[in-house]
Amino acid sequence: MDSRHATAWLLASVMMIVVDFSALVDKLHKPGATLVLACEMFGAFTIFGVTLLAWVAATDGAADGGRARNVRVAWAVVLGGATAACILVPLMRWVEMDVLWWELSGKSKPRPDLALLMLSNSVHFIAYSALFVAAMETLHRRSLTNEAIRVAQREQAGLSRKVLESRLAAMQAQVEPQFLFDTLVDVERLYQKDSLRAADNLDRLITYLRVALPRLRETGSSVAAEVDLVDAYLRVARSLNDGMPTLTVTLEDGCGDARFYPMLLLPLVQRAMRSDAVPPSIRIAGRRVSSDIVVVLRITGNGGCAEDAESARVRERLTGLYGDRASLECRELSGGATQFTLRVPAMQGAGNS
Repeated sequence: MDSRHATAWLLASVMMIVVDFSALVDKLHKPGATLVLACEMFGAFTIFGVTLLAWVAATDGAADGGRARNVRVAWAVVLGGATAACILVPLMRWVEMDVLWWELSGKSKPRPDLALLMLSNSVHFIAYSALFVAAMETLHRRSLTNEAIRVAQREQAGLSRKVLESRLAAMQAQVEPQFLFDTLVDVERLYQKDSLRAADNLDRLITYLRVALPRLRETGSSVAAEVDLVDAYLRVARSLNDGMPTLTVTLEDGCGDARFYPMLLLPLVQRAMRSDAVPPSIRIAGRRVSSDIVVVLRITGNGGCAEDAESARVRERLTGLYGDRASLECRELSGGATQFTLRVPAMQGAGNS
């Protein structure tokens, strides 16, 4: 028995008391009315209390649905009503409540036989028990339905995360060859101008790939690790673009170690590098704001807020990973700069999820 059962018992008892009180409200000034009302109150709590105990005992461990449970519930109704009658009828007989009730009603009747009084009240109380048990069964089945809905929602959330992880894997499978192909084309072009410099760039690319590609396939990372990945990428890009863009990083204390999923920051940088004009500088700043981590990416040059497939994928990832608790905002700044603001819930500890 839990708090819900106790609440149902109290509500049912109060409702029955209210009905009995409405029948006696115009007779409370008469002798014996207070005693009759007290007996009615005690009777209400007794009927539903005994019925509740019988229902809990009968259905404890019983499988939901099927004939066996229905039989147990039926026995609980009969046992609850009959037991209440065995308790209340002798008590009513002892305080002569039947006589008092008739006197309050202005009627005079011969006192009924105890056995007949027991039988009639048993039927009366069983009817109350049936109504109460029907309400309890309805609440029980509703509780089971709600729990089944919650389980289904959890399973749906798990499937949604698996779908998101599959999309992430597909996105990474597209980004890695694209970056590798673009860089090799640039290195090949550079070999025609300066073979020594091209060889250095190729070594730098190999070093980057050894470090970066395994990290791209991780499902858990940190803000500092993702900034390092961007830095490694830009080292290769700078060698192919006359030292541009420069990178400035500012991470406040407690921000670098915060959990941050991969492929949220790097795609925005790669997107800027594929534009018509290579940006001369990129700034990354991270800070903790209340229970969130805010990462600001500022890229020199206007026009970066135009929506495209790359930014749409980043927004899709944010929604899938964090729901409405994360956001990506973009705005054009005066002086010629595009600023992205990533806001995600703060979670300590990077690692694979």
